Amino acid sequence: MPRPEKWLTGVRADTPVPRAARKALKLRLRVVMELLGDAAKVTGKRDEDAEAVHQLRIWSRRSAAALRLFGEVLPRRTAKWLKRKLKEIRRTAGEARDCDVLAERIDGGELPGLEPTAAHLRRRRRRAEKEMAALHKSLVKSGKFERKADKLLEKLARREKQNRGRRKGKGKAPQFGPWCRAQLGPLCDDFLRAAEADLSRDAHLHALRIAGKRLRYALELSPAALPAGVHRRLYDELTDLQDRLGEVCDRIAAVGRLEDWQREAKGQARGRLQTSLQHERAQLATGRQRFLRWWSVKRRKSLAAQWRKALGNGRARPISD
Repeated sequence: MPRPEKWLTGVRADTPVPRAARKALKLRLRVVMELLGDAAKVTGKRDEDAEAVHQLRIWSRRSAAALRLFGEVLPRRTAKWLKRKLKEIRRTAGEARDCDVLAERIDGGELPGLEPTAAHLRRRRRRAEKEMAALHKSLVKSGKFERKADKLLEKLARREKQNRGRRKGKGKAPQFGPWCRAQLGPLCDDFLRAAEADLSRDAHLHALRIAGKRLRYALELSPAALPAGVHRRLYDELTDLQDRLGEVCDRIAAVGRLEDWQREAKGQARGRLQTSLQHERAQLATGRQRFLRWWSVKRRKSLAAQWRKALGNGRARPISD
């Protein structure tokens, strides 16, 4: 399928929030359905297979971010159901994606000696493929996901129509620009709070990555809410952070996968995995130190100040020393 547009376009600062929500969710939910169909057919044997799974995980996150941002104007039960199913899709795609990344590293010689034991990885990948096919059958082929999405979009359309019939100040829907900035505030606070945690701990690094992803995906919905230069600068800063942090978190995930693999392995395979584990743990320690040197208090304070200025009203809390 053609690469869809990640930015929420065709929306202005004075656009009513229900209209912006409908536009954002219509695209994102449709893309998830199409990508789930693509991912359900793949075998992980070609580069485009791995990319289909990767994009499915990204767009399920983008859809969840839109449901989170526009939550207060959405029908609660339908939105809750969609969030739950998106989480299932994301977890299944994540399992397949982790297998693809490890397989690529083995094939590229980054984890030497593991080629004879890769059958375990292939079994995990096939299990994830079956789960994606089952999700596609139960959600997309059955039409259930589309019906839920249509129900949500129809309710937003009705709210938009009701909004047009109201006079100014008499129950009119809020304008997207100021409303969106207010929604970004708590997401930014969560991100800055995660940045203050002890990042020598794996769980805290992972929490920072998740908070950063949520904020970045919300920014993809927010071009109309912020000045163009400010929006681009904040997005680029978060992207740089995610790229650097992602390298460390991918090492953490690889260590976890190899540990699981080793517990199930026997004989010589167990020894090969121990060697790879030692190498991966050393690379993780080096990568973590490099990231922590870059992610300094000065850098965090600068980013927090940019967010406070962008959102106004002191919504983003200052970073402590």
